[in-house]
Amino acid sequence: MATQPFQVAISSGSAADAAKFEAATMTSAVFADFSKGGPVRWPQTVETKGTVSTADAAYVVDNITTPINNPWNRRVRIGGMDFFADGTRAAVSTWDGDLWIVSGIDEGLQNLRWKRFASGMYETLGLRIINDVVYTSGRDQLTRYTDINGDGEADYYENFNNQVTSTEGFHEFLFDLQTDAQGNFYFAKAGPVKGGGRGFETISRDAETLMRVSANGKKFETVATGLRAPNGIGVNPWNGQITTGDNEGTWVPTCPVNWVKPGGFYGVEDLAHGADVKSFRQPLTWMSHDEYDNSGGGQVWVDSDKWGPFSKRLLHMSYGQCSLFLVMHEEINGQIQGGVVKFPLKFTSSAMRGRFNKKDGQLYVAGLQGWQTKAVKISGFDRVRYTGKPVYSVQQMKVTSKGLRLTFTHPLDAKEASDIQNFSARRWN
Repeated sequence: MATQPFQVAISSGSAADAAKFEAATMTSAVFADFSKGGPVRWPQTVETKGTVSTADAAYVVDNITTPINNPWNRRVRIGGMDFFADGTRAAVSTWDGDLWIVSGIDEGLQNLRWKRFASGMYETLGLRIINDVVYTSGRDQLTRYTDINGDGEADYYENFNNQVTSTEGFHEFLFDLQTDAQGNFYFAKAGPVKGGGRGFETISRDAETLMRVSANGKKFETVATGLRAPNGIGVNPWNGQITTGDNEGTWVPTCPVNWVKPGGFYGVEDLAHGADVKSFRQPLTWMSHDEYDNSGGGQVWVDSDKWGPFSKRLLHMSYGQCSLFLVMHEEINGQIQGGVVKFPLKFTSSAMRGRFNKKDGQLYVAGLQGWQTKAVKISGFDRVRYTGKPVYSVQQMKVTSKGLRLTFTHPLDAKEASDIQNFSARRWN
């Protein structure tokens, strides 16, 4: 189909000026050739030096220092991130609507360079890179970015899919961006929580749902309903199993890790969208919001064989408690159940998004400071590095007719393990 550029001119004034306006608009319009890309908008780069931990532990946290001080005084609050194929570069998106590309990700982290890639987006809290092409999720749409002329900045911001609905409610964030093996995109939407956290404002069609968009961007589907504030999801890279976190509040007594089944309803009756509320699916586990997780982040599967004894296991991140957990699960009579073990780590900020870097096989975690979190800095980008030292941890939990059977990464001392004074338990109800 042929295309033809055109120009629209609008004027206001007296009838006497109409002839002048008509004459001015009769000149030939000059249109830019957008196929060649545009000039550089942000020529400066920001150089930072990371820090590499020297702690004597199996897992340590290295910091990829963010460009907090930058020429545009932009806040850098990371809401999404992913790696390019070379493993030395990553793209991050911010809550404030910017995209940055950081290069120089190596063992020492001493030559980090940050380049502003795009700007003007709407609360971009999810990012995914497919074949070295950057996609983001925002409250308005999924966006695909193209750097036409190779100058390190996006020239074309493409509306990949904008079928998601929204209202003016401040809390209708669109969280995370993940894909399955077939290339389908997944993301979750928060509900329009009222200020103060209890009850809801105007409820849109997609509020509090988990959604899927086909790999070509043309098909939009609802996967699950009844979520409250699922600030992060996970997709199993081998079988496509979806998980979510959530945030304690209306209809959510404490933070869960949900093992999602298509069509499932996950607890918030106001946001069931026609689902049978009696079909509520219990989560894999509930997490006490006093000590474990008062506001859930995303999940990530360990798809690396360089990250200690937890290959192909599920990890959960806590935005509120700034923590990382191993998730242990089993299926009993059709119900997925289990528990979590906290890694003894301290992050720069909250823990919201996690990715394994294919190049070094290590886990990278990003997060921001906004609401209900113990994060002390507005953002952080960290590497959780396995040093090769012995890991002493619970790694599996099973329910038996006699109680819980815990499996550890190393044999326990028989005397210590049989001393009941070395164990404690509490119930929460």
